Amino acid sequence: MTVWAGVDIGNATTEVVLCRVTGELEVVASTRVPTRGGKGSLRAIDVAAQLVRQVSDSHGLLVERAAFAPTPPVTSSTEQVKLHTRRTGRLLIITRSAPTTAGDSAGIGIPVPVERLSEVGRDQPVIACATAEQGYRDVAGFVNAAIDSGRSVVGVVTTNDEAVLVSNRLATPLPVIDGVDVAALMSATLVAVEVRQGFTSLQRLTDPYWLVDAFDLSDEERTDARLVADQLFDSACAVVCLHDGIPEDDHPAEPLSAPADTEQSHVVHLADIAAQANSRRGAVAVDSVVRATMGDDVRRPPAGADALSAALGVPVTRVDSEAAAARVGALTTPGVTADMVVVDVGGGTVDVVSATQRIVLPGAGQLLTTATSAALGISRSTAEYAKRAEALSAVTPQLVEDEHGRRHFLDSPIDGRCTGWLLASAANGLLPFTSQLSGSEWRNWRLAAKRLVIGANVVRGLDRVAPDARGLVLVGGGAGDDELVRAVSEQLGLRVTVGRGNVCRTLGHRYAVAYGLVAIATGG
Repeated sequence: MTVWAGVDIGNATTEVVLCRVTGELEVVASTRVPTRGGKGSLRAIDVAAQLVRQVSDSHGLLVERAAFAPTPPVTSSTEQVKLHTRRTGRLLIITRSAPTTAGDSAGIGIPVPVERLSEVGRDQPVIACATAEQGYRDVAGFVNAAIDSGRSVVGVVTTNDEAVLVSNRLATPLPVIDGVDVAALMSATLVAVEVRQGFTSLQRLTDPYWLVDAFDLSDEERTDARLVADQLFDSACAVVCLHDGIPEDDHPAEPLSAPADTEQSHVVHLADIAAQANSRRGAVAVDSVVRATMGDDVRRPPAGADALSAALGVPVTRVDSEAAAARVGALTTPGVTADMVVVDVGGGTVDVVSATQRIVLPGAGQLLTTATSAALGISRSTAEYAKRAEALSAVTPQLVEDEHGRRHFLDSPIDGRCTGWLLASAANGLLPFTSQLSGSEWRNWRLAAKRLVIGANVVRGLDRVAPDARGLVLVGGGAGDDELVRAVSEQLGLRVTVGRGNVCRTLGHRYAVAYGLVAIATGG
């Protein structure tokens, strides 16, 4: 009776399975740790050997043989590519959100500093513009005085976060928006301001015909009005201005060309994710693409079976293909048949393996992290937690609501400043990551991202390796994500059965390669 160790050193984690050979393979232990030193390195070999000794000692076993497939790492890098927005001619959106607003109406006029309102003609509609130097009392005083003297003030914008304070002191109700870069308005020919309260979105600035009429646009500028209106849907406030003579270089006529998918890269448009999720305009970023690219690390040959044998002190059988081992391990899943395709989802790549072919495609967990980070404008470390699973909405410091609408009381209250934010489960507790989305909106975006980042990648791999496949088994770290399994299934439709691997009925989805190595080495 021989005890074998199957050693799988991956880019992210190292898995070890111990098997007893008694005529058939009997799994006796399994464990994993993060890969240290990089796949293919001597340090990774040493860490794997230590792991084998630890798990064998804890089970009172003596490992006599090992199986290993020395392979170089597949390097996968991800990046965000910013796209130019479509040109909107003389129309510019100055803002579509604000810290606070007041009023419930729209107005269009020439921009005038609040201290100079008395200098304009009585019949000229104006937008009062206040800089950071002017407090809310002074702003309200200037506007009230101007209206009392017969001036037509139709809206107020201010740099300071004081819209409500200004509005409360106005004798006449006006739309007021704060947090505005007033300097950007002063060179404009006309400025339109709109604020809506309650459950109402913009009505005037999302109507291209209103824009054409209010700004007196030409027939050639109707497309510009339509683009502006489209970008402002779902907003509750906005400031739009008309400029003459905008430099052509500042606003390219067409979007920057985005890179396309190749066998060595996977490209995802944030706008496509937002469209599939039906996201509110402005709630998530859409003006970028994220891209994963791949290349083999050929700086050095990978540490081989001899190195692992020296570290373990036992003979090590070299297996030529990790992909073959992954397939052998995955096919031990109950209910799986030999004609099914195995898909190994890792951090950097998606491996698609049929009975005769294999393809490695960049774009997996790391690309999903990058997409989440770019769309929400948060750090990659925060995005890593946010992307994984359902979030909680902080109703009060001690009351949260999950994505199913169920409410729960926390054992320990969170910081009151997190009220209204979405919270992800992190290593040290609940982590706030955005206040721009509701729980249902975040769920829709997250699922759409998994479909387009990983689900679409699985589909293109399947199209090249086994276009007529009727069954697919997911293994690897990514297979632990329930939503990812759903995303792949939705992308493939009913023609392909999608399930998660459960190696040897007991090992789950992570140990397909490690078990498969022993099975190949022993002929089991």
